Amino acid sequence: MVLSSVLIGNAISLVACSISAVSGYVKSKNKTLIMQTIQLSMSMIACIVLQSLSGAVLNALAVPRNILACKEKLNFPAKLIISILSAGLAVFFVVCQSIYDNHIVWVGLVPIIPTVLYTLYLDKADGIRFKLLVIQLMVFWTVHDMLIKSYVSSIFNVIQILLSLVAIIRIRIEKQKGMIAIENNGDEL
Repeated sequence: MVLSSVLIGNAISLVACSISAVSGYVKSKNKTLIMQTIQLSMSMIACIVLQSLSGAVLNALAVPRNILACKEKLNFPAKLIISILSAGLAVFFVVCQSIYDNHIVWVGLVPIIPTVLYTLYLDKADGIRFKLLVIQLMVFWTVHDMLIKSYVSSIFNVIQILLSLVAIIRIRIEKQKGMIAIENNGDEL
């Protein structure tokens, strides 16, 4: 891969991942999904520049998934179609890229399973479970991004993981405060 491609891919990733990192700190699921949709579109372009066609496909198909999730229309048939398309097309591009490069491009397989799991459980997870789902997804994408030389994405994925952990702590603190108020019938401590 040419150094200029790595620099361009990482520059695009810098903008995309800045948005993604902030989304890890947002408590609202819909706001997180909207921010991720913008980030996914930019990450798709970065994956193309960094020659990860399967990564580009997974990011591209995550956009309609997030739009449907925001509109609360991500039903089981939609999730199934998006999951099958994601896995099928990603594997197809891994095979095509492997034939073109004359060696197996395993890196493209890394994010498939967590992306499918994220799609299947996206509407089932709220609050802490949603943030844990995001963390699981980001761990695998971090490995993928390191392997395709998207160093900026790798760093920001770690930041998003950390910000999601902060959000989990904030949610737990708020829940505990709410429980204290309920236990004391609104009386001050």
